[in-house]
Amino acid sequence: MKKRNLVLFGSAAMLSLALAGSLGTFAVASAEEINQSSDPKTGTTPVTYTKQDSWSVTIPESITIGGEGGTVEASGVVIEDGKALKVTVSSTNNWYVKTEGKTGFKYKLKAGGTEITSESNTVLTVDAGTPTESVELTAEINDSTAENKSTGGNAYTDTLTFSVAVANAD
Repeated sequence: MKKRNLVLFGSAAMLSLALAGSLGTFAVASAEEINQSSDPKTGTTPVTYTKQDSWSVTIPESITIGGEGGTVEASGVVIEDGKALKVTVSSTNNWYVKTEGKTGFKYKLKAGGTEITSESNTVLTVDAGTPTESVELTAEINDSTAENKSTGGNAYTDTLTFSVAVANAD
């Protein structure tokens, strides 16, 4: 019984191939048809490939004013020519660290030695064609009265928010 089923299946497959062959050559999708009446008997088909943007940005776990900084690193950057990957930062307290009791003082955040402000907040720019780039962030006190304002044992904090965008290169 099994042998007969295989023979019948094989015969059906051969019949399908024979019918398909008698119908002529066919394509699943066609943008241009070339046939016996075509002059010239050629056609063109474009081949395209678009590489999707890809990148990864690592931000510091923390930054200590007057102490340990942190690195912002962009890696695996593949973006369109004429574009740049831009990493910006903002401060929840407008560059002011404070305690739960709301006392505190101003500080400066620097990226590679350049001060970051609310108006000029780009910490890293990576142009197309550059796969990896990084910058060191540091923070320092920006208030001459900070030492008088601070009291021992209090934690003064701010939160930095990093944003990443691909935009036209400058």
